[in-house]
Amino acid sequence: MSAVTPGGHRTGVALRAVLALYPARYRRDRGAELAEVFADTTAGAGRLGTAREALDLAAYGLRLRTGLTSTALGGRLLAAAAPLLAGATAGLVALPGDVRFWRVRAAARAGFDAPWTALPDNLALLGLTVVPALLAVAAAFGAWRAVRTLAGTVVLLAVVRLGVRLATANVRPGGPWLTEPNVWLLLLDATALLPYLAAGALILAAPADLLERPRRLPVLTGAAAGLLVTKAQGGYDTWHLMDGWTPLLLLLAPLLLMLCAARERLLPAALGLAVLPLTAWFSLFSLWEQVGGVWRLAPALAVGAGTLLLAGRVLSGRQEGKVKTP
Repeated sequence: MSAVTPGGHRTGVALRAVLALYPARYRRDRGAELAEVFADTTAGAGRLGTAREALDLAAYGLRLRTGLTSTALGGRLLAAAAPLLAGATAGLVALPGDVRFWRVRAAARAGFDAPWTALPDNLALLGLTVVPALLAVAAAFGAWRAVRTLAGTVVLLAVVRLGVRLATANVRPGGPWLTEPNVWLLLLDATALLPYLAAGALILAAPADLLERPRRLPVLTGAAAGLLVTKAQGGYDTWHLMDGWTPLLLLLAPLLLMLCAARERLLPAALGLAVLPLTAWFSLFSLWEQVGGVWRLAPALAVGAGTLLLAGRVLSGRQEGKVKTP
């Protein structure tokens, strides 16, 4: 396939790199057409316009690769889960009595008078208190462009807090960096931040053309589910590390609900997908504490993941067989 564009050699190289993200068959069948459309839309557009078109083209290629287009099952599942995820993210709010609530209050009181070393973390903490609520409101009223912007903000704020935690992991100046206690504390902090990161990323991955209408009931359902599972996990606090079957239940229940997608039952699968980012990390952390290390936990996780994947394939195969039957 030839990819000559009016932008010259540099544009042609960028186009070939973008098209490499597409599945081979799609690239073989429609590569020339994509190159022609790209050349037409970027003619005289300048570097910024060309870059924007290249990013849009690359994003669609990744959607095809990952099965997250608006017609694929993965894309439709994410679209069904998006309002639930928006509500669930708001359900992560720190309530009175929660350790996170006192941290939020301390950060709000300190304001810009906090030491400069603590200011980025404090601002990100306050942002993760306010932005998810705005995200849920925007989803409830169908302002999906604002939802995507706010979801990206949630991801950015979570990355900032994780970065600060990683940068300050050395609690003893001059001592070793990631000691075992430091790793433990870092993983604990991550259990409270990865839900924001994962939920925001999943909302961003949902196909935009399937997100148009206001979705008040799913947002409220997601918020209620988020509050319940956050309360069940004690607000991601070390004093409430879960014992017994609770972490396994909170990990497996959403995964089992997601298996419903293999039978085209998207509503229960979407609920499972919305809850999983909130429960997976703290449940795994609690299980890790119970079994006594990653290497003891890894085989059980591998067997469980393989079993769930096999069950999903079997259910999907049966569904396809029913559809093909005249």
